[in-house]
Amino acid sequence: MVEAICLELKSRHLENASPSIETIYFGGGTPSLLSSSEISVIIETIYKHFNVGNDAEITLEANPDDLTAGKLKELRTSQVNRLSIGIQSFRDQDLKFMNRAHNAQEADRCVKTAQDIGFENITIDLIYAIPGLEKTDWIKNITTALGLNVPHISSYCMTIEEKTVFGNREKKGLLKPTEDDHALEQYILLSSMLRENEYSHYEVSNFAKKGFESKHNTSYWSGKPYLGVGPSAHSFDGISTRRWNISNNAVYLKKIYDNEKYFESELLNSSERYNETVMTSLRTAKGIDTDQVKALFGIDIKKEFSQEISEYQSVGWLLSEAKGIRLTEEGFFRGDTIASDFFKVEEK
Repeated sequence: MVEAICLELKSRHLENASPSIETIYFGGGTPSLLSSSEISVIIETIYKHFNVGNDAEITLEANPDDLTAGKLKELRTSQVNRLSIGIQSFRDQDLKFMNRAHNAQEADRCVKTAQDIGFENITIDLIYAIPGLEKTDWIKNITTALGLNVPHISSYCMTIEEKTVFGNREKKGLLKPTEDDHALEQYILLSSMLRENEYSHYEVSNFAKKGFESKHNTSYWSGKPYLGVGPSAHSFDGISTRRWNISNNAVYLKKIYDNEKYFESELLNSSERYNETVMTSLRTAKGIDTDQVKALFGIDIKKEFSQEISEYQSVGWLLSEAKGIRLTEEGFFRGDTIASDFFKVEEK
């Protein structure tokens, strides 16, 4: 797989239209299963075939049970300078419920060990609205995270999808999802506690101390081009072309080695590009720059969607300002629904 990824990188270096690579992200699956030497091989291939900036953010996603002291020492010798650790919860019963391989003690230990070994730029994930997670439990989770003094925290609402283990349990009446009101309460509580501890709520699911915002994810929300390598990876040229690699590992490997097509692509029309801009912009604290949208797509959001803006303002979910529109804390919680009301459908 490492060899195949390097072959893909070599074949795609001419696609990069940016003057330099700003971020590298090892994510999806469990990239921490790679040895530090394998990670270094991929990074060195990137440096050889692309122009990488001197202060590039290089992130590795990892599970707590993978991050032993030995593993962390190895990673410290690589070019990786940011860790994204999938904590999920500091409560053992939550972790068992979600079928996680680590326990609360390992979650706490791996962060502290990473810090002792020299990793400063660390983000952790927390899940809220877990069935059975009460307000006091959630406060303890947040308090524990704050005690670790990590500079970045991502938090996501637990959703139950059909045709999954949890979905089947719900269908059989064995699982009751958390009510929306309770989920909102936990979300607002999280935002409030982190804000009180000098974390900026810069994106719907992300909070950071000053200077520690995720450069990589911010690029997605800003519509910058990105190049995804490996099975299932997605790419975007920053204009209108999106492509995605085949998801099956074995088929990906075979097609790479046989020099056959291993991806699909699509050309976004103007309405699709506009809709994506609305969706990604509303995810951020800055919101939508309505003048920029008008210049790019010829759509005057404040004029064409004045009724929607007025309605969402009246319930406290949206703010209309000189530079554009943005969501409030409660608006963030309902962001997908609100964004869809500003979409345009291209007439045929």
